[in-house]
Amino acid sequence: MAVFKHKKADRLIWQPRLHHWYDVNKARGTLPKEYEGWDLLAIYDDLGASPRAYHYFNDTIKVIEGDKVRVKRKADENYIYTKYETPKGSLTQVERITEYGTASLRIEYFLKNIKDFKVLEYILRNQRFIFDKELYKERERLLGDRSEPLITVPWGSIQRFFIVYMGFQRGVIALWKHRERVEDLLRVFDENDDERFALIRKAPFRLVNFGDNIDEGLCSPPLFKRYMIPYYQRRTKELHQAGKFCTSHWDGKIKKLLPYFQETGLDGLECVPPLPQGNVTLEELKEALGDNILIDGIPATHFLPPVNRDELKRFVMNLLETFSPNIIVGISDMLPPDGSIEKVRMVGEMVREYPI
Repeated sequence: MAVFKHKKADRLIWQPRLHHWYDVNKARGTLPKEYEGWDLLAIYDDLGASPRAYHYFNDTIKVIEGDKVRVKRKADENYIYTKYETPKGSLTQVERITEYGTASLRIEYFLKNIKDFKVLEYILRNQRFIFDKELYKERERLLGDRSEPLITVPWGSIQRFFIVYMGFQRGVIALWKHRERVEDLLRVFDENDDERFALIRKAPFRLVNFGDNIDEGLCSPPLFKRYMIPYYQRRTKELHQAGKFCTSHWDGKIKKLLPYFQETGLDGLECVPPLPQGNVTLEELKEALGDNILIDGIPATHFLPPVNRDELKRFVMNLLETFSPNIIVGISDMLPPDGSIEKVRMVGEMVREYPI
């Protein structure tokens, strides 16, 4: 919190996201021998690292479906099937199970055409949200002083339309042919979000992350200006008035979008992958952010075998010199399953010893 408040901290924080690395290696039986049988928090402690807290707090905001909405889910060895049944009709989604059962990929989206919009609107207008205070306290006790509690809100506006409900290709065609109808649906997204954000404003979280997965190939500058900037401006204003700090998960290629960062009202960016994984240099990122906060900053590819330890050290030192003290150091986006945990330990030592 000292970093976000621009106050003097005792040292920088090393906060690599290790969940995916841990889940995949545990599932395939390839955890390092010294970590076999360990839980993930014990590994974080051994590495002297901090976990990103939204992995523990995101489910404290729960979605309650309407009385006349039925959700049916089933799974087999390869797929997860989800079906919504409502008085207005039904929607179905299919996900393919990937990464040794630790993740999934949407291969059939809920919205097949604009006729499905009315069903989704009915679902969203009848949802409500609750904050599970007891679960929050339980997770807070679990994490102790390892991390500041943090909540991620789901994709906003046009990103939710593309990523969650219709897919990019069908979504772009619908936007081209039926823009007014798509924008009506986006307004329903906003109405649905009102209650979620109202809960978050009252909740104890001081940090709120927008999980938007921004990439200029998916959300081009015209789309970003028309849909995402107004969305960010409205929600960051509300959250700032409630005393919260706001970041967003921009984990793709973002060079063409960086010039608009200052218009968003965000206090920082999370997971931006610099070159060679993304398409921005550290210097370009610093120029766009100014004194705002960078969370992460080290390309995940630097933890794979082709990048040696000396090259990683040089990159980390450049990152720290460029952004300190306005940085929570981590991996953009997360440690790959075949990434080196010893490199993670090495970077942690560098961050811990870096003077600020």
